[in-house]
Amino acid sequence: MVDTKFIPEFLNNIPKEKGVYHLSQINKKFEEIYLKIRAKENRIFSDEGLKELPITTPSNQHHNEWELRVKSFNRFQKYLLRIDNTLSILDLGCGNCWFSGRLSRSNKHHFFCVDINLSELEQGARVFKDSKIEFIYANIFDDQLPLNYFDMIILNASIQYFPALNKLIEKLLRLSKTNCEIHILDSPFYSHSEVKSARQRTVKYYESMGFPEMSKRYFQHTYQDLSEFNYCVLFNPQSLKVKALKLFFKKDIPFPWILIKK
Repeated sequence: MVDTKFIPEFLNNIPKEKGVYHLSQINKKFEEIYLKIRAKENRIFSDEGLKELPITTPSNQHHNEWELRVKSFNRFQKYLLRIDNTLSILDLGCGNCWFSGRLSRSNKHHFFCVDINLSELEQGARVFKDSKIEFIYANIFDDQLPLNYFDMIILNASIQYFPALNKLIEKLLRLSKTNCEIHILDSPFYSHSEVKSARQRTVKYYESMGFPEMSKRYFQHTYQDLSEFNYCVLFNPQSLKVKALKLFFKKDIPFPWILIKK
């Protein structure tokens, strides 16, 4: 049977192994440390478990956290379903690709899952194999991805792994078409007065995990980092409505949903 799957031009002649395109050189040292931490945190899923995310069983150590992420996911999925045009969507820092994998079940859009964690990308390619999804190992700053290409970019629980948020967004805007939207989800933002203590907590946490070097790869960002961009907050965990619901034990994700427009 002939494979009629459309392959974007920028991926032509790019090596592909186990379902993943290799645009950048593999950073084995980072991935080894990252996977050891993920394993110690019990955040590595079986293929069957990954297929069900963001739904988890009560026996999952992080079940309460994932219940909140269900709300965040559903909110974004409804937003995406209102868009009629077929979009090219970059999911940057996708990890095991659960977010795009789940979205692809109810959307016609073309997803590009990009990360520098090869093991999780390969698992995502295995679990979410679909003609609407490309799995790509790439460092976003390596100039391998095409300019003016993407209609939407998703940063889902990933900005904390980038040292300079403004530099990252500047890069993403160059990869974006006119009217592109950049969505930041499930990541903490701090005030300037909170950054120092947040940084100290990060150092203490990774020291307790036995990987102190990882604290140098985890970064705290503020709303001030967004000041030069055209952005708005689509979900504010500090709003009166969200705070009121907490009084009735209706918790929600503690992180904002931020939209940046080109």
